[in-house]
Amino acid sequence: MEYLAPVHDGSTGEVHAGYWLCDVTGADVNGTEIVPLYQKLYSAEAADFTSENAEILAAIDLVRTQTQGRGIWTVDRGGDRKKLLEPLLDRHERFVIRSTGKRFVVDRKNLKRSVAELGAKCRLRHQARVVKIQDGQEKTYDLRYGAEPVRLAGRDEPFYLVVVAGFGEEPILLLTNALAGARDSQSLWWIAQIYLTRWKIEETFRFIKQSYNLEDIRVMKYQRLKNLVVLVTAAAYFAATFLGQKMKLRILCEKLLIISQRFFGIPPFRFYALADGIRNVLAQTSPGIPTQPLPSSQMELLFA
Repeated sequence: MEYLAPVHDGSTGEVHAGYWLCDVTGADVNGTEIVPLYQKLYSAEAADFTSENAEILAAIDLVRTQTQGRGIWTVDRGGDRKKLLEPLLDRHERFVIRSTGKRFVVDRKNLKRSVAELGAKCRLRHQARVVKIQDGQEKTYDLRYGAEPVRLAGRDEPFYLVVVAGFGEEPILLLTNALAGARDSQSLWWIAQIYLTRWKIEETFRFIKQSYNLEDIRVMKYQRLKNLVVLVTAAAYFAATFLGQKMKLRILCEKLLIISQRFFGIPPFRFYALADGIRNVLAQTSPGIPTQPLPSSQMELLFA
């Protein structure tokens, strides 16, 4: 396969030959709807590859032309880098990015401190309780949270460090410019919820990989593999978003959930059941034998 490159496996921690995926998914903090917006496969060995930062910024620029400033970008620790933070500020985009703690910022006293040091001294005045369902089991977390005003060295834009303690030994450190000056309990908890919404996003990644066997695709040509990933994203968007938009499609959606034959009910993340139902419906049909022989040459789809 063309341009295979070393890829870190987040599940096992091992490095294997494969490809990178850049993914953008939309989600509502208080809702259940999840919308796959963008997914691109790329390789660090390909001739047109520039950098991971360039791939991420290209995704941001494409999505922001369609969303017209709506939405808040949420990125895990990998987003805590100068080459992403500063372009987001230059584009006047709102963001919530989990910090590694190593970054140095300027605090309210105009002193330069590491995010980890500032987070350790932050007063966690507010409390909340959340329940996370993992592997079918409920786990309750009692959280404490607070915030400190900060800014990047050499930049004038003010933003905040939101600290959330209670998920583990180390607190979650969030850099954000989406507070607009308000630091009350409700506003700070909204920022924390934006980051916690990533739990739903992670489930979307697993859904696309598992239900569509994305990691088992065997295509020799790099461009064809990229094309297939775009088609998989379109199929995932149809299952996740389009099926519920109209009444007839809602009825179809419910029928597919029944056809999926889940013995213990429909799981909270129903996309898996939808994918199973679609598979069972299509398995009852046959494409038939072509009357004309297939051409020997194959057309290759190119996506702009």
